[in-house]
Amino acid sequence: MFLFSAGSFILLILIGLLLKRNIIVGIWSISVFNSQTLISKYPDKNKIGRPSLQASDISDVHAEFIADPFIISHQSLFFMFFEILDKTSGKGIIGLATSINGENWNYDRAVLKENYHLSYPYVFKYGDDFYMIPESSEANKVLLYKAKNFPYEWSVVNELIEGNYVDSSIFQYNNKWWMFAGKSGKLHLFFSDTLERNWVEHPKSPLITNNYSITRPGGRVIVEENAIYRYTQDGQPSYGSAVRVFRITVLSEREYEEEEMDLILKGSKKVNDWNRDGMHSIDQLKVAENNWLIAVDGHKLQKENYLLWKADRLLARVFK
Repeated sequence: MFLFSAGSFILLILIGLLLKRNIIVGIWSISVFNSQTLISKYPDKNKIGRPSLQASDISDVHAEFIADPFIISHQSLFFMFFEILDKTSGKGIIGLATSINGENWNYDRAVLKENYHLSYPYVFKYGDDFYMIPESSEANKVLLYKAKNFPYEWSVVNELIEGNYVDSSIFQYNNKWWMFAGKSGKLHLFFSDTLERNWVEHPKSPLITNNYSITRPGGRVIVEENAIYRYTQDGQPSYGSAVRVFRITVLSEREYEEEEMDLILKGSKKVNDWNRDGMHSIDQLKVAENNWLIAVDGHKLQKENYLLWKADRLLARVFK
């Protein structure tokens, strides 16, 4: 009887401690808006507005949050790919939403899931084909996917680079393919004459080291009127704080130079705002002259009881 009572007492203490234990969870959402120009400075706060899509819109996955939007147009429709954090696995998968006008977005479905974490679905078109390079650092590879049936079916066509690089961002310039990739506070640069193979690291790579403010890519690289802009996440003082933009002034197989332009996205710091505590990704699609469709994400931090948060994930697994 004494052992049972002592054990029960200890169990009650442990439960009590767990009920008092809290964790901070980042809840990410996505906003899409129009701009007359490419974003190179902080936009009017009214443009960012309210979320266009959030976790509660996801109907086929127990979503904790959504983030990392990338937009592409095809046959008079806009397609937005993004990360869904799946509560049942704790891993990211790739979701899809569509829009006729770029303003009103409808969630479609999850389109890509692997046994490793996926995020940052950098989608682009080359020739008549659609490609995607999602972040797959958990697989220790940078993988190139190709659509077998756009936008729903995707398969790996090649491993571009080996290593746990994050948020690889690809673009074409001067008849070559170029790709930025982040890794442990370093910014790496690779190039190739062909998309699917023969990638080599730039002789000046890593371009930046020991810096978590300007080395992790934060959105599509934009080549506009022969100017190149790279967007980067500012991970200080905490992950997902802001996005900065750099203009690349020299890019060749031997040389690289850039200059910082501005901090373009950040948390609003307003208590009830969906992006109160930070923003970390931007995509920009030129729709027409003086008309850009801009997709951004942002988050707010909220305190949750650890036991209830864990129970929510366990229940999601049971009822998936």
